[in-house]
Amino acid sequence: MTNNPEALDGQSPSQDRKALADATTWVVKVGSRSLTDDSGRLDLDQVANLANQLIALSGMGKQVLLVSSGAVASGMGKLGLKSRPSDLATLQAVAAIGQAHLIQVYEKTFAAHSKHAAQILLTASELDDRVAYLNVRNTLSRLLELGAIPIINENDSVAVDELKTTFGDNDRLAGMVAGLMHDSALVILSDVHGLYDRDPQSPGAMVLSTVSKIDET
Repeated sequence: MTNNPEALDGQSPSQDRKALADATTWVVKVGSRSLTDDSGRLDLDQVANLANQLIALSGMGKQVLLVSSGAVASGMGKLGLKSRPSDLATLQAVAAIGQAHLIQVYEKTFAAHSKHAAQILLTASELDDRVAYLNVRNTLSRLLELGAIPIINENDSVAVDELKTTFGDNDRLAGMVAGLMHDSALVILSDVHGLYDRDPQSPGAMVLSTVSKIDET
């Protein structure tokens, strides 16, 4: 989606793709399940593959920001844990360890292409404050001007609600980040086929190729 609500309204799929291609800034969100293996640990090859694709986008002249989950999965791998901890304090500690490892993996791939990863940890509430909102936008804009690729994540070490779920969900944060940037497109990478008209597990659920109108229903 773009940060202009009217940009995709009533357009054909080909027009939607053109709007996406014309966006100067891409905010890419990737969830934990797209970065982990069957055991729930970080898949280093998958992370490197994603990083290479971001580099390719950057090489096309796009400004790229990544909203990346995966801190807990990364920490599990570093600590040799076979299952996700159930208590909050341990989850937050594992996330703190994993976040450092996760950014190192991205930085290693970026460095091979003379790019730098910039770690930005946020809580959604910070973007509700006007002063903090402007500070975050200015920092992200400057990082892009310097040629870095910001790696943004919910601050799992302090964000309680994020860690109570089986896997963290940065969708809302990614949408807020896209709203910060000028002429941006939000791309959500997922292990499901797309946006459904109802619960994907419900009989008859269908993938929506285009959302032409957003309302309360």
